[in-house]
Amino acid sequence: MKTNYSPRLVLSIIAILILISTPVFGLIFPIFYVQTFIYDPSTIVLYPGSTNYRIVMAACLILIIGLMIPIIKQNKFTYSLMTAFIAGGLFVFYLSILTYTYIGKEQVVSNKLFDDKTFQWSEIEEVVFEYYVDDIGSHEEYIFTSVDGSSLRIPVTKQYLQEDKSEIYRVAKANNIRFIEQEKK
Repeated sequence: MKTNYSPRLVLSIIAILILISTPVFGLIFPIFYVQTFIYDPSTIVLYPGSTNYRIVMAACLILIIGLMIPIIKQNKFTYSLMTAFIAGGLFVFYLSILTYTYIGKEQVVSNKLFDDKTFQWSEIEEVVFEYYVDDIGSHEEYIFTSVDGSSLRIPVTKQYLQEDKSEIYRVAKANNIRFIEQEKK
């Protein structure tokens, strides 16, 4: 028995499946990618940037829109437009893996969407741990300053454990780097 499914039905089902799986996929994909492909045994702290989750959601939305376009009308133009939207959605997925923070025993890396900074521990002159408390709660951040004067600010998020903070201090002292803990003014 041969059944012919219309392209509209197939594309609608795929779009609905993406829509249903978007919240779960949006939360898991950035963490999965960072912990699988960037992971290093000398990792102290490794986590995706907070923008990654929104970018994955946007990529899923672009894919859904692209799959819904040929449902309205089926011709070469709408299929070309669908292909462009799917390619754009896949490119946005690629952008979602570019933002992450990595502090290891060899280097410190902060990748933003189109800006990345990498310092080897031998290039770092001082590490400043700044903190302050306000009505919302406590806020902490590390400032890594290199020998050439450029700096890298990494906020402390919920991914940091107390052991991670101690390990950053230990690695800084092992590399003879000045470590300063101060309250932000």
